[in-house]
Amino acid sequence: MLENHWCATVDMTIQLRTGCNPLEQHGPQAVVVHADAWAPMAAVADPHDIASVIDYEVIFLAIRRLQENPHCICLETSILEVMDAVFAMPMVTVAYIAMHKPHVYNGQGTPAISLRLTRAQWEAGRR
Repeated sequence: MLENHWCATVDMTIQLRTGCNPLEQHGPQAVVVHADAWAPMAAVADPHDIASVIDYEVIFLAIRRLQENPHCICLETSILEVMDAVFAMPMVTVAYIAMHKPHVYNGQGTPAISLRLTRAQWEAGRR
């Protein structure tokens, strides 16, 4: 948790065609998505206007778009697409996105992946 930062959080369950494994490509499966976007309070002109802080609808819509993209077949690519939308908001300095499949995989566990990046790390990876 970051001190003196706003955090916008979105939790959603979407239907996503996931995985490179042929067994997983038969159709969409439930994927639980959690996204946090952090912005420093000092960078906010009016802290009472949530849209000027972080627009969580941007995050929500980015996650929803994953369902409409037939090329989003792995959680890693999907996380990076949501990360792009989060860092498109100039005030965001840190983002955390996690995805997991709530169904049991091969009877042994539930696959999950997460990524936490600062703006500097994200920008360095974009070059």
